[in-house]
Amino acid sequence: MDPATHERIDALAVAFQDGDREAFADLIDELQDPFYRVAYRVLGDAEAALDVVQDAFVKLHKNVDSWDRRSRFASWSYRVVTNLSIDRIRRSARERKAWEVRAARSEPFAEDASEQGILAEERAQLVRRVKQAIAALPPGQRAIVALRHYEGCTLKEIAEIRGCALGTVKSTLHQAFRSLRRTLGRELLEQVAGEAP
Repeated sequence: MDPATHERIDALAVAFQDGDREAFADLIDELQDPFYRVAYRVLGDAEAALDVVQDAFVKLHKNVDSWDRRSRFASWSYRVVTNLSIDRIRRSARERKAWEVRAARSEPFAEDASEQGILAEERAQLVRRVKQAIAALPPGQRAIVALRHYEGCTLKEIAEIRGCALGTVKSTLHQAFRSLRRTLGRELLEQVAGEAP
């Protein structure tokens, strides 16, 4: 986020914190798209990302008084979005595990081979593999990858957003890319990096 955008968001947040209820609508206009991009990159599901964004704005509205004006409002609010996204992943994992246990107890079924289509387009395969590899990362790593490579946040901004040390961000990003390199292979990862916007 450029400095002018940070200043505009901070000014709106101060106005809202001081009682200007209309300023919150302007904050939503400023932040809904970046919030959605981060939530979608962490969750990989459009509907879940929309739910998280809505929950984030509700939480920000209720808890705006706990924002310390010495920090950037965008960083504070991004932390809310990433934490909600990570919580949703953990909740989904617990639910999926419960479904798997129930499915294991039920009778096995025969898979229909006709439903197992293979995507013909090389690019579609690449996107699918990358999404799967990113989805397999631990939630905290996934959030940092999303903030860094999809939102263009600096390492310092990510540290502020995640509420951790700069060294932790660097280490987590390194671990994430080491995992992706193992999963995808160096050549594929470099190809993806070359095509990334």
